[in-house]
Amino acid sequence: MTQLIALDDIAAGTSEQTRSFFHVLGERTIPDTRVNYRVHWLALDANGRHRTTALARHLYYRIVDYCIPRSRIQEARARDAREGGNVQMMTLQEEARRMFMDSETSGEGGELLLYFLLEAELNIPQILCKMPLKTNTAMPIHGVDGVHAAIREDGGLAVYWGESKLYGDVQSAMTDCLESIAPFLVDDGAGTAHRDLVLVRENLDAGDRDLSLKLVQYFTDDAPERLGLEVRGACLVGFTHDAHGDPFREDKATIVEAVQERIDAWSKSVGTRVQNRAIHGFEIEFFCMPLPSVQELRTAFNDLLSHR
Repeated sequence: MTQLIALDDIAAGTSEQTRSFFHVLGERTIPDTRVNYRVHWLALDANGRHRTTALARHLYYRIVDYCIPRSRIQEARARDAREGGNVQMMTLQEEARRMFMDSETSGEGGELLLYFLLEAELNIPQILCKMPLKTNTAMPIHGVDGVHAAIREDGGLAVYWGESKLYGDVQSAMTDCLESIAPFLVDDGAGTAHRDLVLVRENLDAGDRDLSLKLVQYFTDDAPERLGLEVRGACLVGFTHDAHGDPFREDKATIVEAVQERIDAWSKSVGTRVQNRAIHGFEIEFFCMPLPSVQELRTAFNDLLSHR
């Protein structure tokens, strides 16, 4: 347990950063499930402009943290400190940039967005960088979109299988997201989740050798720590919301009634889908994200990757 405490300190970012882009609304545990639901509503600036481009830019600045294992980042920082300048870190930035697909329909921006919210908002760090494991940069990541972990209250470890969907339609996004993650939650490690469990065991990097070795034991079948591993889910559903605007009344404390109705309806939709897939017994962090335009966010992020 003492060694695991260090896991609390390695997540990148703070909730203040996420609040510069989003209003967090409707937080609740969905009845008859273990789903922790919240809506991240993209904020407007003082001129009434939504922060799509600013969010895309912030995500771009996080690609090194998302794509490059922590130990390599530490090595690059140490070398830059010895030699002066930032050559090694800039090298990692370029390496990370080239890992992303050059596609207007890629979902990798959504995967990065889920990473950002888990680390900065919930302090649940990534323990496996999957991007460097792709054998072809023209192909998406296979398996889950992300692997994060947190210490359980009883001292065990919770692994979070991540899944993100950025669609134009909210209902399709919810259906496909939960359809994708359900097999990984219900699997005992011998089926759908087997490959990702092996990847974690072989490539886990917490930036500290002792911590990494301790965490690996939770993913090793014949280690006693394996009994303390709990599987959880992390889902992000982003979708185009044509009525996007400021969700608050003039007093900035009361949510507009129509917005509140949508928040409640989305919550019920998530609950129904979770129940239908018999995954209501698994703890799931669910981010519901209405956006002015999913395609605008995707295009803004891709433009930064391609230096357009």
